[in-house]
Amino acid sequence: MASTMALRRLALSGSRSARSFHSTSRAFVKVGDKIPNVDVLVENSPGNKVNLAEEIKTGKSLIIGIPAAFSPSCSNSHIPGYIKHKDLKNAGKVFVVAVNDPFVTKAWAESLDPSGSSGIRFLGDPTAKFTEALDLAFDGTAIFGGARSKRYALEVKDGKVTALHVEPDNTGLDVSAAEKLARSLTSYVPGISSPSDEFKHLLTIDNIPSQTRKRKAAEATVSSEQPSKRSSRRVASAAAKEGPPTPLTNGTPMDSEDDFMSGMSSDQDDMLQESENEEGSADDFGFDEPEPDLGFEPKDEAQRKKKSFDINFTVYHPEDIQAQQDDLIDEVNMILDIRKEDAAILLRHFRWNKERLIEDYMDHPKQVLEAAGLGPSKTGPPKLEVIPGFVCDICCEDEEGLQSFAMKCGHRFCVDCYRHYLTQKIKEEGEAARIQCPADGCKRIMDARSLDLLVTANLQHRYHELLTRTYVEDKELIKWCPAPDCENAIECGIKKKDLDKVVPTVACDCKHRFCFGCALADHQPAPCELVKRWLKKCADDSETANWISANTKECPRCNSTIEKNGGCNHMTCRKCKHEFCWMCMGLWSEHGTSWYNCNRFEEKSGSEARDAQAKSRVSLERYLHYYNRYANHEQSAKLDKDIYHKTEKKMIQLQSASGMSWIEVQYLNSASQALQTCRQTLKWTYAFAFYLARNNLTEMFEDNQKDLEMAVEALSEMFEKPVTDLANPALKVEIMDKTSYCNKRRVILLADTAENLANGVWSWSINF
Repeated sequence: MASTMALRRLALSGSRSARSFHSTSRAFVKVGDKIPNVDVLVENSPGNKVNLAEEIKTGKSLIIGIPAAFSPSCSNSHIPGYIKHKDLKNAGKVFVVAVNDPFVTKAWAESLDPSGSSGIRFLGDPTAKFTEALDLAFDGTAIFGGARSKRYALEVKDGKVTALHVEPDNTGLDVSAAEKLARSLTSYVPGISSPSDEFKHLLTIDNIPSQTRKRKAAEATVSSEQPSKRSSRRVASAAAKEGPPTPLTNGTPMDSEDDFMSGMSSDQDDMLQESENEEGSADDFGFDEPEPDLGFEPKDEAQRKKKSFDINFTVYHPEDIQAQQDDLIDEVNMILDIRKEDAAILLRHFRWNKERLIEDYMDHPKQVLEAAGLGPSKTGPPKLEVIPGFVCDICCEDEEGLQSFAMKCGHRFCVDCYRHYLTQKIKEEGEAARIQCPADGCKRIMDARSLDLLVTANLQHRYHELLTRTYVEDKELIKWCPAPDCENAIECGIKKKDLDKVVPTVACDCKHRFCFGCALADHQPAPCELVKRWLKKCADDSETANWISANTKECPRCNSTIEKNGGCNHMTCRKCKHEFCWMCMGLWSEHGTSWYNCNRFEEKSGSEARDAQAKSRVSLERYLHYYNRYANHEQSAKLDKDIYHKTEKKMIQLQSASGMSWIEVQYLNSASQALQTCRQTLKWTYAFAFYLARNNLTEMFEDNQKDLEMAVEALSEMFEKPVTDLANPALKVEIMDKTSYCNKRRVILLADTAENLANGVWSWSINF
């Protein structure tokens, strides 16, 4: 018994150690790596795809990465340094890659090298997929509005990296400058046998600043103690995600005290401070002049202050989810010394609770295996066999050479019957994790290795897809992104019991924003239960409310809704048989023969009925007040569903009319995103206000709501002006100021609402 307990403690301690997460991602691309084979780069137009892996698979090449086209350092120093270098032709094919669309990179190339005599090709990486594949992206949300490329230069020969020069502060201009690569741009030096030997001088310890050497040494120490596997966790707050349909304007990409350049260590901060007066510093990059107010707080405050309506979450791609499953299976396989297929079945039986699985298995191994569908084994490893004299118990076939298969339970059937059975289970029933042996009463579970022997590749793919779905569905804190065709899942620490105090809005990498609690589209500031009630009320009441208000009245006795279908004012309720006057709602028996004049208006019974009728109408009018405004913003959002393309078209027209650069017309994109986000928020403020009880807090909320709505309507009016008016510099400044004001008013409204919701100080007109 003592040995069992000791083994259990050892197993659990090992599992806890293996389960712990760390935030150190793998180092970026290194010497010897191949260039990623991805078709995401574009040249001059969206349809002109370029695969760099194919372009440079032979010979010498140079890839230059820059943070932003048209930025001062890139346009004034970095790329012109290469264009003007006398030995550029010795570098082979030269490519400049920027996380920009192809129209921007084309315009930039024409401004830097109008004749194209340098031979440098300018490529856009609009989705940042190529840059991310090199692991050379950084989070530039606070300045650029999204992910950007570090500044770097990669020397390549025959498709493999032979030397790399990555700026330690992401955006500076030092190690990747043309003058620093001068020896690489010249022809080979006698006595040097290969380009890689020639480039080694650039990676020697003498060329690396002391602070960088310290940081690299620390990273090397950490990486030697931890797996070299690349971290696939993507942690963010909803405020960091931007883009249609409801982009955020909050400039806080992280909830920690880190700078916007994610992963920057304190040593890097010191190094930046030491070199801020040198070439390539942040000031040289174009941020030494005051920036226009786009709705962000000062950088040091914005990064340190977490908004009360933000939550932390993690986005998982399919490969990340699979990696999590594989890690858990490997741990259980190592600790319990069982087959990986059996470990997977056990984990699914315990809903991926590894600790409970190990504990129960140590106490009662036979019972655990039996309950999970892994009873005693009667056969060896799964394989297809031809057994003389075999008769299938399902189809009764006994022909010679009939292939058969038996799971570990020993029940043998022909391969065709197994395939029909598995096809029915997987394609028709959507089952994967609990497919049992076809034999009557046998509860043995089909494992993945056995299934792969029996079914086609398409069915195998569907089977593994269903297994992945069960993993996510078994996890309380992980949910699928509900966007069409999105395969990502999101992990969030908000539990169901907390949904009355927080609205957990998350943003997937596909740009879809939704509530983690109810999976509906973003409905801040309204909590989930309120949204559920509001949508039900709208579905029940909204279509008929106006007609009911104009054409019906309630029976004074039973409150049944009655429509007048004739000219006579003498009404008889079909439900309770109550007789009353349509005009004054009084008892018909009290009218005598004077009912045409309805001279009994002050009759007590009629007065009470009219009071009840008035209250009912007031309630209906109140609902219609909030519903009409809710529906108005919802309709505006539907009309703006393709606003991104409309805005892009308007920006191109504005470029032509005013002579502005693509960067200079980005204020229109910021304005359109602010309009969409603020309208989405305003829509749900009316549902929220409908259920609020009247008090001082409600009046403050409505004041914030009014300020935001007035600002949004003013911005919308300016945004809709013709292109000729938008070319006016004064109007541009006015639009930028109004965009900033809208963003700030939205943040104020959401922050105030979320704080009061978390503290439970709101008073409701109904009980939730």
